[in-house]
Amino acid sequence: MSLTFDARSFIEEIAPQLREAVKEGRAIAAVSGGVDSTTAAALAYKVLGPERVIPVMIDTGFLRLNEAERVREMLRPIMPLTIVNEAERFVRAVEGLEDSEEKRKAFREVFYDVLAELASKYNAKYLIQGTIAADWVETQGGIKTQHNVLVQLGIDTESKWGFTVVEPLVDLYKNEVRELAKYLGLPDEIAQRQPFPGPGLLVRTVGRVTREKLEVERRADWEVENGLKGLGYSQYFAVTFDSEGEYSEELKKEVGYRVFLYRARATGVKGDVRAYGRIASLEAPLDYERLRDAVSKLTKHDITHVLVKLKEGERDGKYSVAIRAVVTQDFMTADFAQVPEDVLMRVAERISAIKGVKEVLYDVTSKPPATIEFE
Repeated sequence: MSLTFDARSFIEEIAPQLREAVKEGRAIAAVSGGVDSTTAAALAYKVLGPERVIPVMIDTGFLRLNEAERVREMLRPIMPLTIVNEAERFVRAVEGLEDSEEKRKAFREVFYDVLAELASKYNAKYLIQGTIAADWVETQGGIKTQHNVLVQLGIDTESKWGFTVVEPLVDLYKNEVRELAKYLGLPDEIAQRQPFPGPGLLVRTVGRVTREKLEVERRADWEVENGLKGLGYSQYFAVTFDSEGEYSEELKKEVGYRVFLYRARATGVKGDVRAYGRIASLEAPLDYERLRDAVSKLTKHDITHVLVKLKEGERDGKYSVAIRAVVTQDFMTADFAQVPEDVLMRVAERISAIKGVKEVLYDVTSKPPATIEFE
């Protein structure tokens, strides 16, 4: 990753490569609303022109509240956006699945099947997508399968789906993509937008996928985004998982706080490889330095994410909701944000009122040993 990034020079360098890659015919540009995919689409639209690039956004059922229309309005001055609603198809494909890798791979299959159908409809031979360096590094490293990493895994997209994948941002990191987005004239709300995973709220609905859990997650995520907006954190969101588990007396003796181990598991990074471990919560004061010490002890065990309990919800609620906020430069490593307690408690209060929520927690684990997302 370069220390300085010149967006104009990058475009001058990549434009002939992009024209060579998309030699003839049309291209579909897949837009998720995040900065990576939107920047890739805007770049292709600028270089290849409106006659050859068709920006599309698939409503997968895992988008944030009112996401598709919001993104279309933001992009209206830059490029037109076609929205394709396939929510029911996606939800059916993953409903009942529990393993994070199975969920990501099932999502990927439907995602590219839909894009293949769109490519056929528009007679497009190419797919422009916003894969960046961090995506393929994590996938090839075995940490997690990013749904948009295909070519690097040896997947022949032309024979499987009928299109050739073109990835103009594949050597860039997040901060460089943001600079490019600004240069291309994308609104700040896109250029500075926090990352949103391609599978969306699917990877934040931890463990077994149900429609009820997904809707709890959608509402909780909205509360976190609104409650922490403008505070300068690199990424912030909610995750929702089943509350079942048990207390560990052994771990309590080790860290000095009551420790609850959930049956739900989450992805982490230990020794530069993927670790799929337990989620633990602490009943402890929000003293970040003392919590950091407890995390270092707990993650030596089969634990990848450590949370601190903020507020109780419904006594008979089924779901735990964790608030996640991090600060980072390149998203390859990250530290949890030291959010002021009063801010966290305001957000936790609103989340605890959502039907089905048993408790609200805050994730105090850095990357590594955790990943930023739970799945």
